[in-house]
Amino acid sequence: MVDYYRCITCRKIFPLLDNFEKKCVSCGGTNGEIVSEEHFKAGFEAGAYFNIDPRTGDPAKKKRG
Repeated sequence: MVDYYRCITCRKIFPLLDNFEKKCVSCGGTNGEIVSEEHFKAGFEAGAYFNIDPRTGDPAKKKRG
C-alpha cells in the first residue's frame, strides 16, 4: 500500500518513497500532510485531485480512446 504526501504550500501530491523525508520534493516546504491511498483514490475519483497539463498549467483533459 502506498501513502501520499500532500503539500499545502504548492498544492501538489506525491507518492511516498522508501527514503522519504517530511518535505515536498517540488518546493522543499515542510507544510504538508500524509494521505492514505484510499483517501487519495476517493479524492481523485471525486475530482479533488487531478493531473495538470504541463503545457497550459490547467487540469488535464481525459484522453479519448
